[in-house]
Amino acid sequence: MLLNLKEGEYLGQDLKSRGNGFFNLSITNYEPHDEVSKHYHDNSYLSILTKGKYTEKANHNVSAAVIPGEILFRPASYVHENLFEDNGGTCFNIEFKSEWFRYFDTKLALPTNFTQYKPGYFPSLYKLLINFRQDYHEDSAMEFIADWLFQVNEKNVYTKPQPWLENVSRILENELDEFHSLQILAGRVFVHPVYLARAFKEKTGLTIGEYQLKAKLANALSLLLNTNLSLSDISGKNGFFDDAHFVRSFKKIYKISPHQFRLSTRKLI
Repeated sequence: MLLNLKEGEYLGQDLKSRGNGFFNLSITNYEPHDEVSKHYHDNSYLSILTKGKYTEKANHNVSAAVIPGEILFRPASYVHENLFEDNGGTCFNIEFKSEWFRYFDTKLALPTNFTQYKPGYFPSLYKLLINFRQDYHEDSAMEFIADWLFQVNEKNVYTKPQPWLENVSRILENELDEFHSLQILAGRVFVHPVYLARAFKEKTGLTIGEYQLKAKLANALSLLLNTNLSLSDISGKNGFFDDAHFVRSFKKIYKISPHQFRLSTRKLI
């Protein structure tokens, strides 16, 4: 029997899911030797295998081996079935809801055919996965999805100098006591959020979120070196949600905790 899966439905075990009016993100798990029967989805979606291995069998009896890190794009109504191996598998899914394109004010299209990409092919999608599994931020998630869409559509929105890009940089570098959402930034410089995100990434090489975090941590490092402020005060001055978030972010970039960094830099040689 051919199964029709509606919005947000997968045949594996749902471990985590989030969504908005345009996209659904989810992680699904499959048991060892799971046989996922022939089915199709109403919506197009991307799927990244994060653990395990499986075989994808398409409607025309074409089989493909899928290994961890590979990205599969399955268009709406694409018929397929899957057979998982000894260790089962875990998949990260990015579903495009029926009116996903209304989020953008430029013409973007999804691929029309099933496509299998090698591991590492689209860095933004792995950043999306990390964002989803750790400290999920919807603005960053939308940036990563937009980045993939512009890549597959080969659009370059940063074709000439944009004065508002400098304004965004100044906001992120000088207003460190809060986290600025993509929507709020776009409103302040009167630019559509998708254009802002894409142009900013093309100019700086960083997403809004990455640039903002880099500025905050650079300022925090300076305060650790040049003041006796407590870690909580430094965290607050840089707009972190709590001290744990600050410590985790600092350690991720500098490979050492703020406290240990301060101690190590003040030791006599």
